[in-house]
Amino acid sequence: MKTNCIFLKIGFLLFFSTLTYSQCFTKISSGDYHIAATKSDGSIWTWGWGNWGQHGNGLDFELYFPNNYGSSSFQWKEIKAGKYSTYAIRQDNTLWGSGGNDFGQMGVGNTNVTILNFTQLGNGLTWKHISATNHTYGIQTNGTLWGWGQNDAQQMGGGASCCSNVLSPVQIGSDSDWRQVEASQARNGIALKENGTLWGWGMNNGMLGTSGVQTVNFPTQLGTQTDWEFISVGGNHALCLKTNGELWSFGGNSHGQAGTGFNQSTPHRVGDEFWIYISAGLQSSYGIKSDGTLWAWGRNHQNQLGDGTTSQRDEPIQIGTDTNWVAVAGGSFHAVALKSDGSLWAWGNNQFGQYGNGTTATSPTPLYIPVEGCTLSVSDFQQVPVVMAPNPAKEKTMLHFKNSLEKVTLTVYDLSGKIMISQEIEGLNEYNLNTSDYPVGVYLVEVKENGKLVGNYKLVKE
Repeated sequence: MKTNCIFLKIGFLLFFSTLTYSQCFTKISSGDYHIAATKSDGSIWTWGWGNWGQHGNGLDFELYFPNNYGSSSFQWKEIKAGKYSTYAIRQDNTLWGSGGNDFGQMGVGNTNVTILNFTQLGNGLTWKHISATNHTYGIQTNGTLWGWGQNDAQQMGGGASCCSNVLSPVQIGSDSDWRQVEASQARNGIALKENGTLWGWGMNNGMLGTSGVQTVNFPTQLGTQTDWEFISVGGNHALCLKTNGELWSFGGNSHGQAGTGFNQSTPHRVGDEFWIYISAGLQSSYGIKSDGTLWAWGRNHQNQLGDGTTSQRDEPIQIGTDTNWVAVAGGSFHAVALKSDGSLWAWGNNQFGQYGNGTTATSPTPLYIPVEGCTLSVSDFQQVPVVMAPNPAKEKTMLHFKNSLEKVTLTVYDLSGKIMISQEIEGLNEYNLNTSDYPVGVYLVEVKENGKLVGNYKLVKE
């Protein structure tokens, strides 16, 4: 391997030790003005705006403190706050939810304005992913893609004729290799397949790459790249994370939310840094870099960027100086974020109690929100397939795998292309890499599963 062929593809996270902390939220998701979150015990909690029944407790008003959503007797594996609804996937892969249903977005066969109580959706079907605005998308455990709700701009991707509301789940296409799908408030869908390709359909407001076409009727591949890892969709823009940690964006940029300085219908890279987490708010964007720092850009008229000002930012600006951020969720005009110690922070609009601290007072910078404690899990925040820690390393570093990999080939190169180690390992969740004999410097760690590249990661030896 030649030196100029080695790309330092940073895809690593800080390692989060399994310790008991004073906080316990592990995953967060934000709707327009309400928050949904999971704790490490598998319970779900919501707070904030509740006029549409988002809290699933039979009531239709705001909650200023976290409320246990649904049944506490079940453990939940997935949580998603829709525009004004909340969805959750149970450990048995059944889908549940409550909230606004004026377009049929709850998928229960009618358009009752609200579903106030926690209700099972799509009876008899099993799910692994969900996303919703006025229309809803879900991916079943068999990899097929489904949609329901508002369909005035081909949001159903050919699963139903335009342009009536779809009241129950309909399959979109026949493919069974979908990994992630996100419903945009711009009345379209953006999705990833297992092969790393990016797809879109519905209203073409400049996000779908086809000029002069008002709607894209069926899922259509966006570009030809095959290394997309994770996506987040805002009002009319999308953030896309690659397997190597590069951040790309496309769509509207009226408030600087694309971070590239201009509107674009095809993805363009945001800066030259590497990232581990992204979240698109309505007209703002948020990200966490590979060093654990928090960044934001876009609209800021209600302090939603958390930089202490109301100035629009056309490119990422760092929020504070801390380096232990692990997750962030942007809403319409607020944001919440988690640190690796499990502490919860919020800033921006707090009109409906989005901070969860019992007040409607606002903060222009991240404000610590005290919550009841429990134990965190090491894998709760991972969006990349492999985590190395410590990094930088001295005597050793541990590779933690997001999922158990079947047959791994692990190869470490120095910057001259010399192979330091090349080893095959089977059936593991973590691997202890001995770096005691490595000279001080930078190395490339290549991970393959059954011959297919999982990722390249930068390792620094002190």
